[in-house]
Amino acid sequence: MARFTGPTYSAVGDNRAMPKPTTFSLRRATGADAHAVAAMHIHARQVAYRGIVPDAHLDGPDVATRVARYDFDAAAPGAPETWIAVDGDDIVGFVTVAPSRDEDLPGLGEVRALYVAPDRWRSGVGSALLAQAEVLLGDAGFNEAHLWVLEGNTRARRFYERAGWAPDGARKVVEIGGRPLSVVRYRNAASGTLAPMENRQPVVASIRTERVELVSMSLAFMQALVAGDLDTAAHEMGADLPADLAEDLRNFLNYRTPDLEADPSRQPWLGRGIILSHPSGRLELIGTIGFHNAPDETGRVEIGYRIEPAFRRRGIATECVRALLAWAETQGVHRFRASVAPGNVASLAIIRSFGFHQVGVQMDEIDGEELVFHLDRPTGEVNAAGD
Repeated sequence: MARFTGPTYSAVGDNRAMPKPTTFSLRRATGADAHAVAAMHIHARQVAYRGIVPDAHLDGPDVATRVARYDFDAAAPGAPETWIAVDGDDIVGFVTVAPSRDEDLPGLGEVRALYVAPDRWRSGVGSALLAQAEVLLGDAGFNEAHLWVLEGNTRARRFYERAGWAPDGARKVVEIGGRPLSVVRYRNAASGTLAPMENRQPVVASIRTERVELVSMSLAFMQALVAGDLDTAAHEMGADLPADLAEDLRNFLNYRTPDLEADPSRQPWLGRGIILSHPSGRLELIGTIGFHNAPDETGRVEIGYRIEPAFRRRGIATECVRALLAWAETQGVHRFRASVAPGNVASLAIIRSFGFHQVGVQMDEIDGEELVFHLDRPTGEVNAAGD
């Protein structure tokens, strides 16, 4: 059984998103799981495909109809194999793999279905399921795999592209609910890339707040920015990026890219993109936040953040600081540091609202004079007096 840890978030008290630890496991599905998988499958399709697939089709199938399509206990050679993600008593995602059905791709594996409960999107569940699918297909002797995705499902396509999959040029039109819809085929970016789980980069769950998501910056994202390849960086982040992001993050990238290359386990502590989802579905990076490094020998981490000018004075920085501090506490860290320029009135107000107190002054070789603040919260209670 594969096991992963990461945060999940729920509104508490003042309706601000706060995290709590969660663990989800991956295991092979059995017939006893069919009803719960079907209920989750139907809901995920309704949310993901609304506006793409006709409503009548999405709202039509009941759980019993969906259950009748599953055969999780099949053991015949070449039969589809389904694995599920489980959190406590809840099934929060599933993936199904099998040999390819495409006549022009003999000898390849196929990811036939991958669905995640909508409230677990960008939580690491989907990435873990896709990685497991690739391991299963690799263990079955396939060096490559493919999958089909609705052309209009932008969120799913970005997800697969960030995971190293790419369109291979094949497309077809299928009728769903009486509407002709285009689907495109994706394949592994390079042949022979299906590898055991232990050779893969760790999945870092995003942190959700009321309005945004804090998405971890991968090593590939940082390297693309260093190389000036904004398009690749945008694919890695899964969001549109400011044109001057590489310059804004130049000092961060100069220090943290080598750190992450030397020790990939630091990734959850380093930079995160602050991602806003617009009503149109477009995802945009509107700032960055993170800790300067993993906890030091005293268990302290230093927080830093930046909001794009057009999105300042909306309480977004406070919302993100609150979520990141709370996430750190789920990792057992309760000692924090911040350094702020004396003239940065807005950031000083935010830091002080969380209870940070000044402990000194330093001269930064890049940013000049900075006030140094500490926050020690052994109880793990993080809150701000106000926005």
